Amino acid sequence: MGDNRYKMLPLILLSQMALSIAAPANQCDLSKIAIAGGKYNLTDGANVGSKVVYTCPEGHHPHPFPSQECLNDGQWSNAKEKSQCRPVQCPRLDWIDNGEVYPRKTKHFVGDVVNFECWGGFEMFGPESRTCQANGKWSGIDVKCDDKEGDCPNPGIPPGATKTGTSYKIENKVKYECEKELQMFGSKERVCMENKRWSGAEPSCRYWYTFDSPKEVAENFASSLYETAESSNLNKTDEWIQRTIGVTTGGFMNIFIVLDASSSLGEDNFNIAKEASEVFIEKMSSFDFSPRYSIISYATEAKPIIELSDDDSTEAYKVIDKLKEFDYSEHGDKQGTNTRGALAKVYAMMSLQNVRDPENFLKTKNVILLITDGKYNTGGDPTVEVKRIREILDIKKDSEREDYLDIYVFGLGKEISHDEINDIASKKSSQKHAFIMETVDDMKNAFEEMIDSAGTLHMCGLAKEPSKNEKVDVKYPWIAKIIITHPGSQEKCKGSIISKDFILTAAHCFNLDEKLHTISVEVGGREYKAKDLHRHNKYNPAGKQDQKVEKSFDYDLALIELKTKIEFSSNTRPICLPCTSGTSWALRKLGKSVTCSDHEKEILSSEAVKAIFVAEEVRNKLETKNVLIKRGSKRQACLDVTKKIDKFKDIPDIRDVVTDNFLCTGGIEPQVEPQTCKGDSGGPLIVQYKQRYIQVGVISWGTINSCDGPKRKPGLVPGLSRDFHTDLFHMLDWLKEKAYELDFLE
Repeated sequence: MGDNRYKMLPLILLSQMALSIAAPANQCDLSKIAIAGGKYNLTDGANVGSKVVYTCPEGHHPHPFPSQECLNDGQWSNAKEKSQCRPVQCPRLDWIDNGEVYPRKTKHFVGDVVNFECWGGFEMFGPESRTCQANGKWSGIDVKCDDKEGDCPNPGIPPGATKTGTSYKIENKVKYECEKELQMFGSKERVCMENKRWSGAEPSCRYWYTFDSPKEVAENFASSLYETAESSNLNKTDEWIQRTIGVTTGGFMNIFIVLDASSSLGEDNFNIAKEASEVFIEKMSSFDFSPRYSIISYATEAKPIIELSDDDSTEAYKVIDKLKEFDYSEHGDKQGTNTRGALAKVYAMMSLQNVRDPENFLKTKNVILLITDGKYNTGGDPTVEVKRIREILDIKKDSEREDYLDIYVFGLGKEISHDEINDIASKKSSQKHAFIMETVDDMKNAFEEMIDSAGTLHMCGLAKEPSKNEKVDVKYPWIAKIIITHPGSQEKCKGSIISKDFILTAAHCFNLDEKLHTISVEVGGREYKAKDLHRHNKYNPAGKQDQKVEKSFDYDLALIELKTKIEFSSNTRPICLPCTSGTSWALRKLGKSVTCSDHEKEILSSEAVKAIFVAEEVRNKLETKNVLIKRGSKRQACLDVTKKIDKFKDIPDIRDVVTDNFLCTGGIEPQVEPQTCKGDSGGPLIVQYKQRYIQVGVISWGTINSCDGPKRKPGLVPGLSRDFHTDLFHMLDWLKEKAYELDFLE
């Protein structure tokens, strides 16, 4: 009997397994997830673990929750109340200290406007009116009415908050509390300090659905970050004070980028966060700035992608390469959110740096960018590590050493933990360190926007891809359009912005007796008039006729000096010129020993150098044309081809036509290259070096014109087609003399 019982056991197990396999898994009822007035997206149908995420029209938000999840019991989470899209509200704003608000309302919806007046004897600081915006925030800054009787200014009351404390003398405190359903960002308590400034960060109260726009983040994050970077220069002079970022070899800064790779954020968002981080590093590398980087990806475990101690940690583009190589799958199935573990890695790297370089450790500024959905579920409280980091940096609350640590937290998505984000982020007067982004794409857009901040406008050779609402000019912000108007005719050329006063172009665009009033320059959609026209003193079109050169283009270079200075903006910037200090920064060739020859070797580094020029075949539509600059033996081939052109066959020495002052492009080998056409003359020939654009030549003349005006004809480019550009490396003495605003190398 015992034997039979054991024989039956496998049959019983198989039977149970069959029943288990046959039993349907719990599924949730899809009829219960609709949202009134909005749409939803399901991640895995009705299966357990599937998530439904709601979206509403602009100015509305999903209520009561932004999402629901299918639970093991077959029920949807957060299902007590039917989902609906409700109008966005801004925090209540019906009173201010020492003033009046009107109209007074208990609820404020998108588009509502409130106005302010201060009582007699009180001065208003802030706008006279504010508007409730679609992201749930009031436009402008908080309004304050101050009689200037306190040691510190009136700290104000943010919308949706109450304040305790009305005395603003040194050591006095004020405390804030947000109304029900609102979360606080910034400091709940502030102290009037001896420097007559309030400690901590200005508070704000927000609904869960309130987000920061990319533009707001770009402005606030950039201004705070640049201020930190600028102050990192230990050998600062008045000259450096005028620059937004001036970290020289005497300055020290670490930048830690900490990326959440947990399942709650997801692989797609992680990859976009990686791209956003790459954009950030690229932009920072465009500035006069050389920090040391560390990147940490974390889920249940923290994985350093690059550490401070790595040899490549100061090379921005090697850091980007390492980041690109890192794959989300390296975290495997360990997909928790251990924010504390990630910050512990930051602490460990700081500790190692302290051991290796104790003399400079406490002189080093530290910036941490934490990109997360703000929901730790393993590893413990991350603020514990923040305290340890502050301790190793010898930072005591409200001390001057607060400047040595900035923790920026970017909360992503609709289900973030506001309290966690606020607790981790730094809290500094007049600065913002916690940002709530609706999507990861918004954060990437914010980093793109950083290039438009005022502090970068002076920097040469910057450009960016235009967003949907921007003109294409932001992609070519250094291009100038030149119009020369004569009775009955109009000539068009191009040029490049090299400073606020000068446009660089070709001398042949103008008659030798050109009148200044005929010249008009358009940059950034604005028209400028000429104050003076400077042609190269050696430019002489008829100067080589005894050598059978009918028209010489040698030294074909001119500068238009403008009557009014150019105002730099996102679509109006200077291009980089060789052998200037701005280009030294772009090439990362710093120090007094850097020479013009160093620039030339770096920029024109091969016999076929990739370059571009900018064409306008369709009115107001600029586009890039790719060419190769031929050097060495390839340049000699350009001369040999030019010799075959009929009008040059009888010239004894082709080098009288194509002098050493020209760069050569064009032809069909090793690739077919576009010709320059009518209207391109005077425009820049550009070499892109990483994220910077450096002008090496000015478009001058070509061997064959097969264009139809400004348009390149379809079909094959003539095999003998070559274009020649005035080589700026050979024009430096004249440029140094005339372009007095630029800082040329000795």
